[in-house]
Amino acid sequence: MRISTHSINKKIVELSEQIISYGLPVLYFLISIAFYLRTYDSAQIKITLIQIGGTIIIATWLIKVIEEGVTPFLRKNLVLIMALLAFLASGIISFCHSPFVLASTNELIRRVIYIFIAIIVLKEFNSEEKLDRLFNWLVAACFVSTIYGVIQYLDTKYFPAPPEPGLDPFIWRGAFGNRVFSTFGNPNFFGDFLVVMSPITLALFLYSRKFYLLVLWVLILLNIYWTHSKGAWLGFGAGIVIFVFLVVGFFLKAQKEKLRKILFAMVICTVSVVSAGIYKNLQGRPDSASFRIFTWISTWEMINTRPWLGTGIGTFYVTYPAWRRPQIFFIEGRHNTETDHPENEYLEVWYDEGFLGMGIFLWLLLMFLMMSFQSLNTFTKPNITQSKSDVRAYYELGVLTALLAQLAHNLVCVSLRFVSSGIFLWLLIGLIGALNANHPLPLKLEEDLSKQKTNIPVFIQRALQFSVLLISIYFIYIFYGFFDADVNHNLAIFYSKQGKWDEALKHYNIVTKKNPSFIMAHYFIGNVYNDRWGEGDAERSINKYKDVWSLAPNYVQSRHQAGLIYLKWGQDEQAKAQAAKSKGELEKAQQHENKKMELWNKALYEFERYRTIDPIFPLNYYRIAWIYMQLGQPDKAEEIYLAHLNYPEKLKEPPHNAWVEDWSRRRKVNYSETCVNLGNLYVMQEKTEKGEEYYKKAAEYDPKSVNALKNLAIIYGRKNQVQDAIEVWKKLRKIAPNDPDVKKMFNQ
Repeated sequence: MRISTHSINKKIVELSEQIISYGLPVLYFLISIAFYLRTYDSAQIKITLIQIGGTIIIATWLIKVIEEGVTPFLRKNLVLIMALLAFLASGIISFCHSPFVLASTNELIRRVIYIFIAIIVLKEFNSEEKLDRLFNWLVAACFVSTIYGVIQYLDTKYFPAPPEPGLDPFIWRGAFGNRVFSTFGNPNFFGDFLVVMSPITLALFLYSRKFYLLVLWVLILLNIYWTHSKGAWLGFGAGIVIFVFLVVGFFLKAQKEKLRKILFAMVICTVSVVSAGIYKNLQGRPDSASFRIFTWISTWEMINTRPWLGTGIGTFYVTYPAWRRPQIFFIEGRHNTETDHPENEYLEVWYDEGFLGMGIFLWLLLMFLMMSFQSLNTFTKPNITQSKSDVRAYYELGVLTALLAQLAHNLVCVSLRFVSSGIFLWLLIGLIGALNANHPLPLKLEEDLSKQKTNIPVFIQRALQFSVLLISIYFIYIFYGFFDADVNHNLAIFYSKQGKWDEALKHYNIVTKKNPSFIMAHYFIGNVYNDRWGEGDAERSINKYKDVWSLAPNYVQSRHQAGLIYLKWGQDEQAKAQAAKSKGELEKAQQHENKKMELWNKALYEFERYRTIDPIFPLNYYRIAWIYMQLGQPDKAEEIYLAHLNYPEKLKEPPHNAWVEDWSRRRKVNYSETCVNLGNLYVMQEKTEKGEEYYKKAAEYDPKSVNALKNLAIIYGRKNQVQDAIEVWKKLRKIAPNDPDVKKMFNQ
């Protein structure tokens, strides 16, 4: 039996319609609640879901569009579509001139998916039935995540800390102390989701008066508080204030004066409570504020290098280390971490895509926001033909408030580049467009979609659709490879910690094959060769660090690690030179000596490069000083030690004094050790008085420094200051009673 072309057309359109109208809500539900703890990044599953799920939704929509055409839709909504496509074009232009193509590729992929999702929502969610389904899935996701948030709160409050078992069954329990992060793996990401869902839940409650929505909003409120995220509190507070003003301005207007006063009182109360909470947390954790200040300053400096066209979409994390303020190392307390985003979406867009891209982004936001205000005004006008309130008004109220609240949150926290946040920005924009484009909004779409048809010949249609299908399958394969790479990265770390180098390298090589942009895998391979240190591993390690630098020239401690490789390699050559000398092979010994000098000069070069990036790391200074001592240049070693000790004072002067404090107090033990090393250098040079001076400084930095006190006691003994020496030894007896020298002194 022959199937007609019309019948095939109808089936393709109807099936596509079902996949989109059900698939997109389910995809958002899954992204919101999914996590997978066997990957390196627990949020990788969210990235994979948006990549694979987004590809399926987009491919389905393109197949539908090829079948039915979009000319009437485009003609009607050209301005909206052009604004979205302009921002997509900005990302593509930025990608084309990016110096780091792989980093930009990852971000461009997300940009394409986000923009298409906004367009698909704008066109396809054209009935009350579809919008209800979407919001119901979002509400379900919010229930799941907030209930798990309650479990996490009870776990941290009433159960013992890990490794003891608790109420939260997962291995990541307690990852952020007493801060709740739910299914999002980070309190700030969870907070952003709640900032979005709070006004949507309130708006749906105002329309339906369903009690479970009020319960959900209370859960949202509690979870936002438990995140202890000041940015989330700011976004939540902004959402409440905006929500109340919109309700008063559009829904109540001049009526119900008493209720208006109550709502304004709520605003004042909300602002007061949120402000007090933020202030209290700033007092308790001021580092989050100083961290942002220094990051924003650095980002602004980065912007000014290429202010008009930007540096390249998605390249912030690659270039930032060269601009990062030294205070960040004091604040974080670590040196092997990366800042991926500047905690301000607008600055990042400006850095990525320049003033042009920033202008397009702000124009897009302003256009959709103004359109939303106009739609809200239209939807709230009295209509005698309606038996009940227009649901579109409440949809618009929730979506508009959610968008403004999220934009406020993204001024100080999170980034819309993270999947869990970015998907909602473009969903909200798409929903604003859908409510505007589909006016009036039918309860259920009655139109026979199969009657819509393009003028494209059938065989071309099928060829195009088949091409879309093949391309989508290819991308799904690539995106699954990214996920598998993350799993293998986790396994590689596991084997590396056990010293199973071959197994670790096998899994790391899978990572670099399936996701060449995974910088950390290249870096860790270099570290594995360093740890294994077999024949030829030194050169292999350097080659892997060169791979790292091709992707990110200043990635974490790769420069220091390279310097360490050259230092150790040089030590090996020194040992070979000594062995050759002992055998009388003087020419061979000289060759090894020359190689040692070459390697140590390379080590000094890499250590100095790292010092320009991270002038805080003590081991970098110590290794530079050690090389100078080996080269017979104690004056240079002294200079290096003094540079480490004096650096915190430079941070009190421009351009580093945006936030002034005595940074050295955060690293007292480090500076104590440097003083001990400098004291030892002076004693070796028979400069006893200066040695004593720095041992005393070391003890001032760290009164429990055993090395500083022992060296000081020895100097007192040599100077025949017996009583001073005895006092120091007594102090040591209290601090380190089991120290061998202390025991020997007191005949224990």
